[in-house]
Formats: sequence, C-alpha cells, structure tokens
Amino acid sequence: MSVSKIEIIPGRVFQRYYPWVVIAIAFLTVGVAFGARNAFAVFLVAVIEEFHWSRGLASGALMLGSVMWTLAAPVIGILLDRLGPRIVLSGGAITMAAGFVISGMTHTILEFYLGMGIFMGVGFAALTMTSQATFLSNWFVRKRGMAIGTAASGIGLGILLVVPWTQWLISTYGWRAAFFILAGVLAIVIAPLNYFFQRQRPEEMNLKPDFGDSPARSSGHVKAAGFNGPSLKEALRTWRFWAFALGVLAGAIPLHMVLIHQVAAVSDAGFSKELAAFGLGLIGLFTAPSMISMGLLADRIGRQWSYLLGSASLMVGIALLMMITAADRSWLFYAFPPFVAFGFSSRQSLYPTIAADLFHGKSFGAIIGAIALFIGAGAGIGPWLGGVIYDWTGSYYWAFCLAQALALLSVGFIWMAGSRDH
Repeated sequence: MSVSKIEIIPGRVFQRYYPWVVIAIAFLTVGVAFGARNAFAVFLVAVIEEFHWSRGLASGALMLGSVMWTLAAPVIGILLDRLGPRIVLSGGAITMAAGFVISGMTHTILEFYLGMGIFMGVGFAALTMTSQATFLSNWFVRKRGMAIGTAASGIGLGILLVVPWTQWLISTYGWRAAFFILAGVLAIVIAPLNYFFQRQRPEEMNLKPDFGDSPARSSGHVKAAGFNGPSLKEALRTWRFWAFALGVLAGAIPLHMVLIHQVAAVSDAGFSKELAAFGLGLIGLFTAPSMISMGLLADRIGRQWSYLLGSASLMVGIALLMMITAADRSWLFYAFPPFVAFGFSSRQSLYPTIAADLFHGKSFGAIIGAIALFIGAGAGIGPWLGGVIYDWTGSYYWAFCLAQALALLSVGFIWMAGSRDH
C-alpha cells in the first residue's frame, strides 16, 4: 500500500467519526444543563420546606434566571459567531456551576436569586440547544434535523437521570450538598469537554459537513449558508422572524410551566415527593427517543407538521396531568409523561432547526441569540406564572388551562413563519 493511501485512510476515519464526537459532546452538554436546571423542581420543594417561602416567591428565582438567560442570549450569540463554542460553552458551564455553588450557600431569598437567578441564568444561556445549533448547523446540512434532534435527545436523558438523582442527593445529603455536586459536574466534566474537543466548523479540522457525504452541490451550499445569509438587522426586518419569535414565546411558556410545577402538582394530589420526581424523570425517559424521532420526522414530513403533532401531544399531556387529583389515579401519573415528552421534543428539537432553515448564515449566532430571547422569556414566565396563579387560586387548574391555550396559539405562529425545508 502506498504512503498516500495510508494517509488517506485515517483522514476518512476521522471524517466519518469526528462529527459524532461533536454531536456526543452537545448531547452531554444539554443533558447536564437541562437536567440541572429542571432539578429546580425538586429544589423548589426542599427550599420551601426549609425557608417557608411562597411558591410564587421561590419560583421567581427561576424567572430571574430566565430573564438573565434572555438578556444574555443575544450577547452569547454574537460571542459564538466571534469566539466559537470552545470558549463560550466552557465559560457558560463554569458560570452555571458558580450559580449552583452560591445557591448551595443560600440563607436569604436574595442569595437564592443571585445563584439560581443571575449566575445560573447567564451560564445556562450558553448551553442551550440554540447555542448548540450555531455550530451543529455548520457540521450538518442535509442531515441537520437528525443531528440537532440527536443532540437534543440529551435533554431527555439529562432530565431522566439528573432530576431523580438530585432528589436522591437531597434526601441523602441535603439540598445544599446536591447543589455543590451538580456544580462539580458542570465545572469538571462539561467545561473541559467543550474547551478541548468542540469546534465551530468542520473546515477548521479539514473536514466536510454531513460526514463528508454531501454531493458537490451541497458543498457549495454549505459555503453559501455558512458565510452568507441575512444579518441580524436584516432578519429583524422580516415578518417571518417575528412570527417565529412569537410562536417560540407562546410555545415555551406552557412547556416550562409544566416541567417546573409538575412535581408540586403531583405532590399536591397525594403522591410522595420521590414518586413525583420520578414522574419528571419519566418525561426525560420518553424525551430522549422523542427528540431523535422528531428530528427524523421533521426531515421527512416538514417542520410545521411535526410541530403541530408535538403541540397536540403536549396539550394531551397537560390535560392528563390536570386529571390527577388523587393518589389513587396512578394510571394517569404514568400516562401523561410520554405525551409531555413528545411535546417537549417539538420545542427543543424544532426551534433551532427551523431557525437554521430560515436564517442560517454568517450572523446565525446573533440571530438565534435574538430568538433565544423569546425562549428564555417563555421559560421564565411559565414557571413564575404557574406559581402566581397557584398562589391566587389554590390550585394549578387555571394555570394549566392557560398553558393549553398558549400551546395552541404557538402552532398558528410557527405555521405562519413557515420554514423553507430542503
């Protein structure tokens, strides 16, 4: 065998397998980040028991976190365009870890808001699927839905593993120690992996998109998509941007309301806190395959139809959750998680995919950062609104009714935006 052939073989192997490294790190990153953030659902119960805060006041920490996420998102997007994922994502993991350390040292509501609000919110903004999409959309063009869906499936696995694990940590070592352990995972595992192995574009490693399988015309498209496209200012002038942004906002509110208040709602019905946390873990269990399925489905039948199916599933899941009024309705407890999970996948998998279809280009990081403003706003408004309505009415009934209406409204806006499928 000639020397030239020997040199080509490692290059082909690297081309075939390194894109999976990119997906795997994104998978693990969103899994830990979302699992840790959604563990707020079990921390919420623990801190309320210790400090006797109202649910609205305690949930306000997560709303502040989402406000910070919202404010930081455009800056994160610009930094991703300029610095790439190595610096931004590793910095975000360390910042989020600092927030958990502060939260674990909390003795007042202001300290809790500083940790779970400001630091956690800013750090989390760098780790979301919108951030992952800025470079995944460079690595994958024809297989973009599959790649983003596969990475997003880490969210489900993260919730499945991290939330029940956090409840176990709280029960065994206390909620303060649980915060410190989660901080360690972010700082010692997630930050180094992103710093040493993640890359903005395959061209940085002399590789090609789509595992090198794209035909010649796709390679030209990759260059055009990667270096042209609208600027942020140009995108903001289009009606598609605002229709999509409003759809994202209306779709994020009900999802995050349910994810955060599901544990408390099930506990109120008479289930144990451990079993209620397990219910959120079940959502994670079903979310992982749902994310992959949603990505593949979006590539097959289109983004809008996939989003419609996901939103309908979310609404069914919320309806089943509303029917859980006593502990003897255990079949409902096991019935609602798969429906919520499929609805969850329609948000986390499709929002960045649709955004990439519409706006991918030289300023995509800044544009998707602007879209993340609305995702963050919805993620903050949902939990806060659920807590406030509960405090006003004594139940989650009207909060979940509002969630149903907003989920339906989001479908209309997303359909109007109309992604341009390949």
